[in-house]
Formats: sequence, C-alpha cells, structure tokens
Amino acid sequence: MCAAGAQNEILNQILNVLDAASTEQLAITAELIMRIFSTVDNDTQVKFKLANRLYGQKSYKLHQDYLSLVQNSFKADIKLEDFENNSANVVKTINGWVEEQTNRLIQNLLSANDVTRDTRLIIVNCIYFKGTWVKKFHENLTDQNADFHEANGKISKVKLMHQNKTFSYAENDDLNVQITHLTYQSDKHDVQFVFAVILPKRGTSLDEVEQKLASKPDLMRRVLNEEGATGKELLLYLPKFKMEAKFELNDVLIQLGMINAFDGNKADFTGMVSAQDDPSGLCISKVIHKAFIDVNELGSEAAAATAVIMDRCCAFRPQKEQPIEFKTDRPFYFSFVEVNKILLYSVASFLHHQHLYK
Repeated sequence: MCAAGAQNEILNQILNVLDAASTEQLAITAELIMRIFSTVDNDTQVKFKLANRLYGQKSYKLHQDYLSLVQNSFKADIKLEDFENNSANVVKTINGWVEEQTNRLIQNLLSANDVTRDTRLIIVNCIYFKGTWVKKFHENLTDQNADFHEANGKISKVKLMHQNKTFSYAENDDLNVQITHLTYQSDKHDVQFVFAVILPKRGTSLDEVEQKLASKPDLMRRVLNEEGATGKELLLYLPKFKMEAKFELNDVLIQLGMINAFDGNKADFTGMVSAQDDPSGLCISKVIHKAFIDVNELGSEAAAATAVIMDRCCAFRPQKEQPIEFKTDRPFYFSFVEVNKILLYSVASFLHHQHLYK
C-alpha cells in the first residue's frame, strides 16, 4: 500500500524490494490474495483472515485516487484519528483492532512513543491462520527430550514430533536441501494450504542456504513449489514449537535498497498527498512487524501484523535501533503457502531452543 502512493525513484526502490514490476502488478496480486481470502472465508477446516486498514490524521487531505485504490485492491478501510492531540488513545485503538483481527495472538503492536503529534498516516496489515494437519502427529510418539543441533554447535533439548507416512518430498541440489509439504485440511478443492519445511542436508548450514537464495531471488519460489516432488514415505520429525518476535524493519529495508522512503529530503509519496496540500510531504518514520506461530501435533496457528508509520518530512528524525529421514533437529526454514496459486504468505526460520514448548 506504500508503493501505491510512491513516485519516481522511491517507487522503483520499493518495487525492487518487493520483487514486483509495477504498482499494477502489486494491485493484481493483492486482488488475487483477497479473492483467495473470500474463497476460504466459509471454510470450516481452515481459518484464514487478512485485514488492511489506514489510520489517517483528521483534516489531513489524502488523494482520493489513492484511497480508492487501497479500498478496491487491498480492501482496506480508512479511519480518521487525532494523532496531534490524542496519540495515546490512537495507539490503544490500533492495538485493539490488531488483537481482534489476529485472534489476540498479536498484542501491543505499537507502543506509546511510536505515534507522535507529527504522525499523519499509519498503514496496518494483519494476517491470521489456523489449520489442522491432514496427517496429524500422535502425541504419544512425540519425543519429549530430543536433541536439536543449533547453528553454533550447541545441542539443546526439544519436543520432537514424529510420524512415518507418505508426504510430498523433493530435494534441491542447488541449495542442498530437503523439502516437504504438510497439508492442511480444507473444505475447498481450488485452494490448498501447506506448511512447507526446507531442511538443509547435514553438513550444509542455514547461512549457506541464505547466501545462495540471496544470489538467486527466484529460487525460493521454485523450492517452495517443490519442483520434481513425488510422494515418498518419510520418517518425518518436526519440533513442536512456539515463536513470537517483534522487529523494527527500518534498517533491514534500507539495507535492501529502500533508502529514500526514510529520508525526509528524498521521500516522494505525492501519490498519497499533493505538495500543494502538504508542502512538507510524507516519509516513513518506522516499520514495525510482529509475528506469532504455534506448531503442534494437531496443526498450527499463526498471525502477523505490520504497521508503517508515516510522518511529515519536516518533523522526521531518522531513528536506528540496534523411509527417507526428514529429521528436523537442526535450523530450518518454514513457510505457509497456497500451492494452487503458488502464493507465499511468509518465510521464517527455526534456529534454536528458545521457541520450544515448555
């Protein structure tokens, strides 16, 4: 939704980070995702919720074309608030809405100092998912004290689920990884969600895989699509875990090349607000992301929320804050994927024992 209001070089930088050719392509992708959401809205087996909302400063004039685009393509609704005189209550309002959209898994996305008198727009995105495995793990087969080999060589103890059944399986020689999909139950035939696990083979580190993925941007999508996959009997082992994390993404996005958006002298969001209506213009002050995931014997539940906080440029001060064994007993990637449309909703990695069930 930021790209929809960006112009010139800043637009190119955002599109490059998103690996998109144009704002039109982004809008088409957004509409496709929203159609999938509407398809599974009445699915009794899978709960999938996607919500977008803009919080704008009262009396601050945003372009009607921009508002129409985010309403039509992203199904975003728009709420007017008083950041200047009531920022504390605005934070409570936004956090309350995020909690509601994520089944209370994401709480306190924003803190009091994230919103100031100079804030003019906050773009919020929420996603929630809950699914049950087609092939469930039996709790009595879960090893309550299994070894997990961390990247630093340390061995920690985890709860390791296990089953011996046929799953979709593939290997990728470029990355030297094993890939499998755990399918979720669904009432629908044209939408299928899976939990994809990408496991580096022994002797290959997650860092090595990341470096190869960085040099070949399309490789992750190919891997998640399981090119050459077939049904194989697996001795499948997967940690039972919970993860919760919160990040400020400014530095990450700048390192990826999205530089101008955070620079008050270079930001160009005139697709959102005209120079005539606000000569100072808008720039991004913070991008905050929070995520949660719970993976257990029955299935998984996950949620994430992102807030893009936009201030008037003149008020902005940059802030930086510092029988085939598939045994997932070492760092690995996981992702939620809708396989028919090959839509990737998130990618994350499991690194160490801090995310385990207690």
